[in-house]
Amino acid sequence: MKKLLLIIMVLTINPNSVFAEFYNVDVSRVERNLYKDFNSGVYIVTKYCYEYAYMEKAILSYEPYSYDNKLIFKNNSSCDVEKLLKE
Repeated sequence: MKKLLLIIMVLTINPNSVFAEFYNVDVSRVERNLYKDFNSGVYIVTKYCYEYAYMEKAILSYEPYSYDNKLIFKNNSSCDVEKLLKE
């Protein structure tokens, strides 16, 4: 998950330098539309997401300023991702 944090830092410097990538995350639902990756400490803000998860393996597809960001759970359901937040 250090890679995810590095990508986020790079993107704040030059947001057009990296294309969407996929990241393995272990997420738990904190509250409605808020999930936490316990490996990196990054919070994932979703939109209209009703998936309950506790330390569940998932895939994060993320590109800053994109409307196609997704959090994909192991049961193949997915949620739109609005943004990432660091603790």
